[in-house]
This record gives sequence, structure tokens and C-alpha cells, in this order.
Amino acid sequence: MSLAGLHLTRIGQGRFLMEPNEGLDVSQRDEVLIAILTRLQEGQASLVYYDLGNVPLVDEVYYGWLAMLARACSAINVRMICVQMQPTAAFALSSMLQGPPPFETALSVET
Repeated sequence: MSLAGLHLTRIGQGRFLMEPNEGLDVSQRDEVLIAILTRLQEGQASLVYYDLGNVPLVDEVYYGWLAMLARACSAINVRMICVQMQPTAAFALSSMLQGPPPFETALSVET
């Protein structure tokens, strides 16, 4: 599934890989969120990896998007794990956190 700025690929056994790119407009998040959740439910997803490898900085707006997406995924019983976070993004994210984020993190997609 491709949306403007986002690619969602089934990688097997209820797992999906979500890859954002420069075209992702998180200010239009409602339409994107509905499309993502619909696809995850149709695919009987249990886990989605969100690839942050091409995201150099996580600001408050982008963190809001990640948090909302993680909570929505949780509501449909899908775990969200952010992978391949760049050091600059991790540093920026850490300065915003007041507690644990609503998503998990890992270095890479588990095999």
C-alpha cells in the first residue's frame, strides 16, 4: 500500500513495515491514519515496524504523529516498534519526553 509519503508493506506473519518519506504530511494525519488502520486490520496485523531511518529529526509535530499512530495501533491490538532511529532524531526525541513513549523502539526489524 502506498499513500502520499508513506509505504506500508506486509513482511509476513502479521508483521508490516511502514516506511515514511519526505512526502509525508503529518498535518493531514487523520486521512492517513484511517487508511493505515484499515490496511492493518484487513491484513490482520499484530505488529508494525515504523522505519525512522530517513527521519533526521523528530520534532514536536512528528512526535505527536508517532504517539497518535502508536495509540491508534494499540487500540486495534497492533504493537508499533520504531526502528533505525538516527542519533539526531533520538536526541531530539529524548528532550521532549516526559515519560515513556507510547511506542517501542529497536535498532532494526527483528528476524
